[in-house]
Amino acid sequence: MALTAGLLQIIASIVLGLARLDRFTAAANEGPYTYLVAAALVAAGAFSIWTVRARPPVALVLAAVWPIGLWYGLRPHTTSLGLAYHGEFILHHFSALLCLVLAIAVPLGWARDPRLGKLRFAPVAFALPGALLLAAAHLGRIPLGPAWLAHSTLATTGAALLLVAWPVAAGLFWPKLGPAQRRPIVFVLALPLVVRVGFAGWGGLAGELVGPHAVVWVGAAIVVTAIFTLLLLRPRLELWVMVVVALICLLGSAFFYFLYERGFGELEDGLGGLLQSLFGFQVPYPSYVNDLRSAGLMMGLFFMFVTVYASLVSTEDRVRGIALGLMLVAGLGFSSPHLVMMFGVGALLIVEGMLPGAPHRELSPSLSQSLAEIEADLDASGDDLQGEHSSGGLAQVREAVNGLAQRHGLEPPTLVQTGQGAHMLSLRGPVGGPLLDLRARVEPKSTRVEISVGLPGRGEPVFELIPDPGKRGTRPAHLLARSHRIHGEPRGLEAFGDAPLDALTCFPTAYLRAWDGGVQVDLGRELMSLRVDQVDALVRSLARALRPDDELGDEPDDELGDELGDELGDDAESANDEPGDKPDDERVDGPGDERVDGPGDEPVDGPGDEPGDGPADDVAAADRDPADERKLGDDAESANGELADDRVGDPTDG
Repeated sequence: MALTAGLLQIIASIVLGLARLDRFTAAANEGPYTYLVAAALVAAGAFSIWTVRARPPVALVLAAVWPIGLWYGLRPHTTSLGLAYHGEFILHHFSALLCLVLAIAVPLGWARDPRLGKLRFAPVAFALPGALLLAAAHLGRIPLGPAWLAHSTLATTGAALLLVAWPVAAGLFWPKLGPAQRRPIVFVLALPLVVRVGFAGWGGLAGELVGPHAVVWVGAAIVVTAIFTLLLLRPRLELWVMVVVALICLLGSAFFYFLYERGFGELEDGLGGLLQSLFGFQVPYPSYVNDLRSAGLMMGLFFMFVTVYASLVSTEDRVRGIALGLMLVAGLGFSSPHLVMMFGVGALLIVEGMLPGAPHRELSPSLSQSLAEIEADLDASGDDLQGEHSSGGLAQVREAVNGLAQRHGLEPPTLVQTGQGAHMLSLRGPVGGPLLDLRARVEPKSTRVEISVGLPGRGEPVFELIPDPGKRGTRPAHLLARSHRIHGEPRGLEAFGDAPLDALTCFPTAYLRAWDGGVQVDLGRELMSLRVDQVDALVRSLARALRPDDELGDEPDDELGDELGDELGDDAESANDEPGDKPDDERVDGPGDERVDGPGDEPVDGPGDEPGDGPADDVAAADRDPADERKLGDDAESANGELADDRVGDPTDG
């Protein structure tokens, strides 16, 4: 909402900057009350649509009726330029209020998260006073309140404190930021700010512009930051969507470049102030700038537009896209305290989007969680009952983990109390070969269960199963397609089979990442099906999918077959070497005058046999069952004995 307000404020500034002086004066002389009523009606309409969002038909009807009613009801009493003039004023204060709330709520959320360590309160010590000082300086611009609120020192101090909270949080939470490839984004985005303050001094935090000699350096910092941000962030989108986004941003950048080269002289009076607020320096005329430098700056804007737009479209990177959008809309000019707050909030949200739980971590609890807490408070009549309710989740998790340990013959899980009403369960051991590492964090308001089977990698996973109801993206050929989509290599998922997917259907918000040597699963927020049977089925299926084929082969049987085959071959040779044997390949006419070859020749053909079906060939097969080999050996001995008798001849024959 803060980003939308900032974008609308920029549009209103452009409209006012391009308006003629007489029309601008007429719009300024219009009364503000009509536009305040219009703003209140818009807020009421948006709130009514939000309350019925669970009923799409009703929400769509309201979304169509409210704008039409407002248009026909207020059209005779308003003008488009008056709407831009007074609307910009309303958006100015509305966005300042939203940024103030976010600048306080985000660090306080970190302070309540025990996973961030003992120093998690440090960012609050900088962000909270900084946001309050900037809010006071914002009120001093109206003017409202004492005269000292309008002093520039107040805005400079508040801006410094709020912006310092950004690197402090990044440094303290550095081991928790993830993925590791995206960690440098936090400091890459600070490069233009450092260059801008380095050339303009501390006055740059209060709106002072950099000198003409530093324009090149600030522009170069913007270009480098834009390129590296796109390379490090790499928003997750389908290829055709990314191509469409890139084309739209390319057309926009080309349009801005055309306006700068052909019409900046005519637009400079109206848009010069807006450009100074965005870039932090006075934009020079095209005739005084090298074409290569201006083209390079537009290229940097193109990369930044692509990064922000693609992140906003992406489901996984939307929080980071909103953060980058706030920083882009606020700009580097810092001409107003509320713009500094907007830039600082965007920087804090960059850190927030990389902490544990992202991209699905929210700044405030969801509606379902709020309703669950309300029901819990209504059911609990005292502290004792509330304690029992809090331990219910722990009892359920302990039952499932203990049952899993018993089924696999593992040591009992380790239970550690990490805080007031917070516990952590840990289970570790082999499950049919791969190593199992289960960690469950049970807190009064949330429970998180993470399962690792095998050895998860540190780089990009082969594929991911992302909770995303709908039909967007690549879906598995399974019932799980209703709640999850695939990101990565679909063939890697096919090699896992259907058993892991069957087990995951009990956890609709589970998030799975798979590498060549291991799998990591976060079971998500919905743990109603957390039972030992479901968890055991998931662990066994993952362990079976990770187990190599050669571990499931029959190597002992093959070796035994080889040994038995060698013994049978020796027995056959000894049987053929009876006294009185004829030389090899000598024709012996027995009953039926069949040809019998010696053991050194081609396969032995017996009566009624096909070539190659003799006992010697059967004995040479090393991969038969041992029982069949023994039987075959007996047949070979008896057959060779008969052959030896035929060669020697019957003593009773004349």
